[in-house]
Amino acid sequence: MTAPLSQMSEEQIENLVESLGSLQDGDLAVDMLVRCGTKAIPALSAFLLKRPPRTIALPRCRAVRALGELGASATLIAYFKQYTRPIDSAVLFAEDGVRSEAARQLSRYPSTDTFRVLLEAAWDRATGGLVVALGEFHRPEAVPLLFEVLEDDLCREDAMQSLRKLPEAVRQFGILSVRGLTGVTLDGPGAVRRRRATVQLLSEVGVAPSDWPDLRGYLLVDDAATVVAVAKIGFVETGEADWPAIIRTLFKIADHVNSLEEEEIEELLDKHSGPSHWVAMEIAKERQNRGENPHWLSPFWRLLNHALGGALNTRSPSRS
Repeated sequence: MTAPLSQMSEEQIENLVESLGSLQDGDLAVDMLVRCGTKAIPALSAFLLKRPPRTIALPRCRAVRALGELGASATLIAYFKQYTRPIDSAVLFAEDGVRSEAARQLSRYPSTDTFRVLLEAAWDRATGGLVVALGEFHRPEAVPLLFEVLEDDLCREDAMQSLRKLPEAVRQFGILSVRGLTGVTLDGPGAVRRRRATVQLLSEVGVAPSDWPDLRGYLLVDDAATVVAVAKIGFVETGEADWPAIIRTLFKIADHVNSLEEEEIEELLDKHSGPSHWVAMEIAKERQNRGENPHWLSPFWRLLNHALGGALNTRSPSRS
């Protein structure tokens, strides 16, 4: 009979560890190592901590997964603490995957020490897995880091998901950022994506009426996504007297929106159909007086026609 996995020799365990790089048997090796129990931890720890990173992340990710299943949080913490950023860009990219997996596994064992290790690792070099893991702790101390990485294309969506778990902290930090009172800048060409994400988050979590004057200026920026998000806030935090100006701003940027932004504007126009109709009438007359005709490939004309109830398809707009 074959000996139980818990009774496997060190040599057999080492052979399983070597199989972690196998395309065919690698996942099976993880399962068998986990079934070996804690006696597999030393070999897995040596594989992760003593061998240099490579351009292929999968074997190290599998070792991390096994260590996580075995509860070897001390090894995962040691991994983060001894991390040195690889010089080779291919190795660096691969090791980012390992760090992401290590963060996900370590978040299964929440503690103050674990959180601090992950937060420090993310400040050193953020990865999607680190950002997601930090969100699992629901701790506002992570908010400055999460706002910082909103500028990172690879981490932005993960950061936004983690920030959504902390709505009050997002509201406070986001408004302070708008006011320039944090180290996270929202102004300048290098901060467009962070600013866009910040106002989108604020539109979701809500702001106080007193915050609107700080946000109103973003209606004038040259970024459609930011304008749409700020408009959503404006419709909530202002009165009907201010809505026509907001609606005019939406039409102003309408030629530069993508399909999703066009749908968002259409929904806002429908929610505020009365003032939207009158503003659309005024704009249509302005365009008509300039001799312009509808161009249906343009989102501006499609939205204008929508606000007018399809009137541009059949006749020239009028107030009568």
